Amino acid sequence: MVKKSRAPHHWGFLFVKWWLDFRMELLLPLLIMVFLNLFLIFRLLYMGTMYTLSKDVRLSQFRIYEGEFPDRLKSARQQFQNMFEIPILFYLLCLLNIFFANYNQLDIILCWCFVVFRLIHFFIRLQNQKTINVIPRYLVFIISLIFLTVGWINFIINSFIV
Repeated sequence: MVKKSRAPHHWGFLFVKWWLDFRMELLLPLLIMVFLNLFLIFRLLYMGTMYTLSKDVRLSQFRIYEGEFPDRLKSARQQFQNMFEIPILFYLLCLLNIFFANYNQLDIILCWCFVVFRLIHFFIRLQNQKTINVIPRYLVFIISLIFLTVGWINFIINSFIV
């Protein structure tokens, strides 16, 4: 009587589970930033539509963003544009770390810290920027940038030095 081995099925399942668990540590903060970006896109579209329907803005102004726009719409557009500046470096860092499987606990902590401070920045930016004190926004931005910079330095060390 030949005993049937169930090991291959278990090994395949365990490998897939391990692979997903391993990558989710960096995928989750990356996905949070992606959904934050999607929220800002839909928010900007909604605000632009509402201001156009209320006749505060003409549709033709959106061709090259000429003319006067309400402060809240300008602020929302600037917040959306900010998501294509520093966060792009974060996305790239996460993807490189995942692709090369070249990260450690410090990288995960740095990613989460960056995301937390970007979320704080996000909530500060939701306010009308003409009426707020810019120092807290500036400090939160600098702190998030420091976490990102340390993440890139750690990536270089893990990739080329260690």
